[in-house]
Amino acid sequence: MNKKIAALMILSFTLFTAACSDDNTRKETTSGYKFSNTSYKNYKNDNNTMGTDRRYGDFGYVRHEYKGENRKPLSANQIPKMDRQKLADMITDMAVRLPNIKDMAVLVTDEEVLMAYETTSKNRMAMADNVKKTAFSVVPRYYHVYVSDKKGMIGKLEQYRSINYDTENAEGIIDRLIAQMKKSPQGYKVSDGENQNGEMKGEMNSPMNK
Repeated sequence: MNKKIAALMILSFTLFTAACSDDNTRKETTSGYKFSNTSYKNYKNDNNTMGTDRRYGDFGYVRHEYKGENRKPLSANQIPKMDRQKLADMITDMAVRLPNIKDMAVLVTDEEVLMAYETTSKNRMAMADNVKKTAFSVVPRYYHVYVSDKKGMIGKLEQYRSINYDTENAEGIIDRLIAQMKKSPQGYKVSDGENQNGEMKGEMNSPMNK
C-alpha cells in the first residue's frame, strides 16, 4: 500500500514539473515573439520620417484650394528651389549601380543634367540610353539630359562643378561642354516629339537661359 502511495506521489510530482516546464516554455516563446514584434514596430518607426505621427502614411499628400492668398502668382523668392547637390547625388548613386558601369559623375544645372561615365559595355548606344533614363526618372520633365562615355569627361565635369550664375559667360561654358558630350552616343530619342536629350523640335539648347 505504501509503495502504491509513493508511486502516485512520484507520478504527480513528475506531471506537475512537466506542466510547469511547458508553461515556462510557452512564456519564453510568447515573450520572444513580443520582443520580435516590438523590434519590428521600432524598425518601422525608425524608418518612418513622420515618426509616430499616425496622421500620415508612407506617401506624400497635400491639398490646396484655389482661393484667397494662393490666387496670386508666386514671386521669384517664393518659388521652391531644388537642392541640386542632393539631386546630383541621387542620380549618381542610382546610375553607378547599372550593370557595366565603373565610374560615374553628374553635374546638375537649373534645367540640365550632364552625366559622364566609364563603362565596360561594348554597346555604347544602349548604355547611353540606360544611363540617361536614370536621370529622366527623377528630374522634372523640363530637364534635358546629356551623357558621355568619352575618356577624361569625368574629370572635366569635376572642373566645372564650381561654376555658378555669377561666373562670366557661364552659359557659353556649359554650352561648349554639352557640345563636347554630344559627340558621344546619346541613346535613343525620348519620344516622337523629343530628341535623344529630351529637347523638343526647335528648342534652343541654352542651359542657363532664364
